[in-house]
Amino acid sequence: MTTPLNTERISKLRKRLNHRRARYVWVQNILFKMKSFDQLFVMIVAMLIGVFAGVISAGFRTLIDFFRHSMWGEGALIHVAMAAPLYLKIGIPAFGGALVAWAVKRFAPEAKGHGVPEVMNAVATQNGFIRMRVVLIKAFASAMSIASGASVGREGPIVQIGSAFGSSVGQLFQVSVRRMKTFIGCGAAAGIAATFNAPIAGAIFASEVILGDFSAAAIGPIIIASVFGTVVSRGLYGDFPAFVPPTYTLHSPVEIIFYIVLGIVTGVVAWLFVRSLYKTEDVFDTWKAPVAIKGLLGGALLGGVAVYLPQILGVGYETMESVLSGNLGLWIAAGLVLAKIFATSLSMGFGASGGVFAPSLFIGSMLGGALGTIIHGMFPEITASSGAYALVGMAAMVAATTHAPVTAVLIIFEMTTEYTVILPLMISSIIAMVISSRLLKGSNIYTLKLQRRGIDIYGGKDINILDQINVKSLKKKIIDTIPESLTLQELLEKMSVSSALNFYVKDKESQLSGIITHSAMRRYLNHHEAVPEDATVMDMMNRKFEVITDQTPIHEVLRKMIEMDLEALPVVDENQMLQGEVERTSIVHQYQEQLIHAESAKAMANSMKFIHKQYHEKSEVLPGFLLARINVPSTFVNQSLLSLNVRQSFGVDILLIRRTVGDAEVDIIPDANEKLRLSDQLLVFGEQVSVESLCDSH
Repeated sequence: MTTPLNTERISKLRKRLNHRRARYVWVQNILFKMKSFDQLFVMIVAMLIGVFAGVISAGFRTLIDFFRHSMWGEGALIHVAMAAPLYLKIGIPAFGGALVAWAVKRFAPEAKGHGVPEVMNAVATQNGFIRMRVVLIKAFASAMSIASGASVGREGPIVQIGSAFGSSVGQLFQVSVRRMKTFIGCGAAAGIAATFNAPIAGAIFASEVILGDFSAAAIGPIIIASVFGTVVSRGLYGDFPAFVPPTYTLHSPVEIIFYIVLGIVTGVVAWLFVRSLYKTEDVFDTWKAPVAIKGLLGGALLGGVAVYLPQILGVGYETMESVLSGNLGLWIAAGLVLAKIFATSLSMGFGASGGVFAPSLFIGSMLGGALGTIIHGMFPEITASSGAYALVGMAAMVAATTHAPVTAVLIIFEMTTEYTVILPLMISSIIAMVISSRLLKGSNIYTLKLQRRGIDIYGGKDINILDQINVKSLKKKIIDTIPESLTLQELLEKMSVSSALNFYVKDKESQLSGIITHSAMRRYLNHHEAVPEDATVMDMMNRKFEVITDQTPIHEVLRKMIEMDLEALPVVDENQMLQGEVERTSIVHQYQEQLIHAESAKAMANSMKFIHKQYHEKSEVLPGFLLARINVPSTFVNQSLLSLNVRQSFGVDILLIRRTVGDAEVDIIPDANEKLRLSDQLLVFGEQVSVESLCDSH
């Protein structure tokens, strides 16, 4: 029975809640009114995102320090790790690995790993939508990973956290996709700027890596956010460079040759780092064990290595300071190159959460320091100290792994305030990027992760939607073909009454031997008398032509059409026998339908919350029609959409398939040959009776 005291308390709580709700609505109404002043609205939101990123960066550092002091004790990680007993050196990384792997898998799988690829994917294919829960899970998981000793950096988490906040602001005010992406760039820029005290590099990183957009409309708000993130960071920590390198001078123009050598070596080592990173992830992914066990054993192995080389634990700023000052020996620096590659690959493999930017700086500094020690020892009079090579190696490694040389040069310049090293920075960074790009076939440490999931980050959503279309569905049967013996006069008469785009020539074995296009014959169309009577199609046909098969990706079909200036291409089988043709207009029409389908399905999917795996969610979108997100029925598993024939059998349409790929959720446009999996969720639409019948069939 409720007492009067409890009733009064409940009444007061309700009043407080109503007051808070009223204030929230009031603020929201003001901001929505400001939205009509487009530029003012964007600038104010960019400022807010910058301030938030600066505050969260400071909070993130505090959280790392809290966890580290709780587990290791007071002092720098490398020093306390050296003094710690053996059971703590192995036990703390093992505990942190198990806890982080479990928490990420349980609450937000996209918080695993670098963070930057997930943001790039959201920009390119998800219209900028990022879940807000990523902020909390990423902050906890990354802080625990770094504090317990995982060999990762803090810039990736800050980028993902800031970007998630920017996306959430965009979702709150229902901005356009373009504005949403700009707000994500603001969060990323402010996070990098606040973390490294580098406002210019933060803005360039967001534009060069995250958005790939240097337009005035995008770069303006990004700069504002970067500035405010830096202001907050400097207000809390002061305006100090991250590193204080020794004074540098270029002793001789000949020394540039040595920096070219450093760039080449760095490009090769960057390739080794990236390949090692993803090879290790593959090993852990194929190991069928609970994620907590993977984290436990992976962390223990990391701790075992740290018994001998404690410098690999955490971010490693203290060790980088040592090599920049020339206080690290040749063999230790060289050994730490390989040890850090192994430690970072291991950390990412067993499920740690953190960035790869700082490990790239660490590996580059050790490599540059080791190579610089050798070069300076051989040519002391014309070369700088090893610290200068370590500094250049940092920029070169970042450029080689991220393929963002402008960001690499600027961030080292801002982190050190050392301008005199700019020439070697530029030449080494560009050469290292070219070498690694060649070895990695155009991919970098971020995009390779997405390409392994089948996501083309450069093509973005357009390419991914295009590749949902297949040649077989667009293939048009060719009614008329022509023999090689046909005269040009006869061909011209045939062309005058035909609507065909191309004429395909067959030889005596009925194989495709050539193509004649309208453009090739256009000059003769009005001059029949100029065509020699004995001329045949063999005299005019193009013997060097492109063909496609049923398996050729549609984006490749379009590329061939554009290069050859053709409106249609022939489809052949493995024996070069003509099977049909695909026209450019049919590709465009199908693409438009798929794009509309994808956009509408995505909008509807995002309007419905994530549901628990045991439930369905239904919403009436039209009178008598329901939109529902359901778990795949057991009878659908391993069946293709073509064989299920859901529309005929159940009276519903499948608009979207949500699937777990690795550690991320991806949305797949339904394809007739797509086989459903047990963990899939389906977005279906149909009459109320049909949808409810399908839901009840589970």
